[in-house]
Amino acid sequence: MAVSMVPASPAIADPDTPSNASEALKQLKALSDEAEKLTEELHKANDDLKAKEAEVGKANEELVKANAAGDLAKKQEGELRGRVDQLASSNFQGTRVNHISALLLSKSPNEFLDKLSVVDLITSESKDSLDKLNATINQAKTAARLADEAKAKAAAAAAESARIKGDLENRKKEAAQKQEKAKQALDRLSNAEKKKLQDAGLDIDLSGLPDGGIGASALKIAVTQKGKPYVWGAEGPDSYDCSGLTSWAFGKVGVRLPRSSAAQARVGSAVPLNNRDAWKPGDLLFFGNRVHHVAIYAGNGMQFHASTTGQPLKFDKVQSGLSGVRRMG
Repeated sequence: MAVSMVPASPAIADPDTPSNASEALKQLKALSDEAEKLTEELHKANDDLKAKEAEVGKANEELVKANAAGDLAKKQEGELRGRVDQLASSNFQGTRVNHISALLLSKSPNEFLDKLSVVDLITSESKDSLDKLNATINQAKTAARLADEAKAKAAAAAAESARIKGDLENRKKEAAQKQEKAKQALDRLSNAEKKKLQDAGLDIDLSGLPDGGIGASALKIAVTQKGKPYVWGAEGPDSYDCSGLTSWAFGKVGVRLPRSSAAQARVGSAVPLNNRDAWKPGDLLFFGNRVHHVAIYAGNGMQFHASTTGQPLKFDKVQSGLSGVRRMG
């Protein structure tokens, strides 16, 4: 019997199964970060979809207006063309007078002046009718061009909207898979580790913040949610993800923010990133080269945020990876 000389391969541990508590926490953070990035990309795709759908609606409204303007112009063109034809026919048949006939037919200078006034009035009427006709023809051409442009714009926006919808479905599936893996990693933690994660941490007294500022007001409202859970895609009032919290809090003070952290990073005004003295409580802090997390600055190097799965909304030190600071209002 032949004997194999290849040594048996050692058993390889399942990379999804951490071997100790420290590794489990590290894995949970990595998986949660990946799930958060995908979730925020989902929010951005939804924002993009809404924008494209609004673009389609606006283009269709422009198309309706352009078609209505074209129909009106064509109707006016028909009426004016009939008037111009009538004037031309009258002049051709001699029922209208001209300067020479006015002179020949007049019996006195006063009668000549009277007839001359009539001739000038008729000439002016013919010119006005012709000018109006030409203007109406141009209006009809412009309306037709605008209608074609609006139709093309609506078609392009609809095609992009369809593409985003398809991409959105793929992202939803991918995000759901990452979220499920993160939940499994959380479930593998011991009760002691879970309890430690669920600690809402310290409180910060915000009573000294000035009243009336948009950011400070939003921060005070956000802090009322301290201790509530982080949930992917949640926007309150029972749970939140990072951009869900900021959009909810600022919405309470009349500022409508986009749903994704990446889109929120493009609104408001920029605050110097490397000059912490310039930051004010209520400024939004953004993290990642491709923004995927947002927090609210609470002053003294602290932030308030919906951090990650397994952890409640809480105060933390400003975390690493800061890429932008924005002020609303």
